[in-house]
Amino acid sequence: MTRSTASKMAATAKDTAKEVAETAKANVSVKAEAAKDHVASQVAEQADNFREASTAFEGNDLASDAVKYLGDNLAHAASAVRDIDLSTIQQDVTQFARRNPLVFFGGAAALGFLAARAMKASERSGAIATAPDRHNYPSVPENQAAYPDQNARRWGYS
Repeated sequence: MTRSTASKMAATAKDTAKEVAETAKANVSVKAEAAKDHVASQVAEQADNFREASTAFEGNDLASDAVKYLGDNLAHAASAVRDIDLSTIQQDVTQFARRNPLVFFGGAAALGFLAARAMKASERSGAIATAPDRHNYPSVPENQAAYPDQNARRWGYS
């Protein structure tokens, strides 16, 4: 293989890698935008649910106003999520991490611990939900106490 052939192959490989990277970046951007829109629509739906729920508090103006206030704030959050530019967020987070590395990594560690706890809690609740309600103890006839001799000895009655 000659030097010119090797350089042509290297240039072709570099161009191909660049195209693949650009395609991947475009795909990630499209998926991120779709996820952002999905989150915004879910938050807006919850805002509507809160606003509707505020009517259930007839006679309790404080509770009704509080629930309506939550709904309004969720609606504002939904519009903020829709209007946000993901590349700007990435740049802001990068700049913040460079200015405050300890705070950034501390926050990342705290989020990691919270995520681990949430996963562990959901794991436990799933295990409890799937556990059987009863044990398969041997049945005892109605006129006979279960293990009468052992229980009497254990509690000092014999």
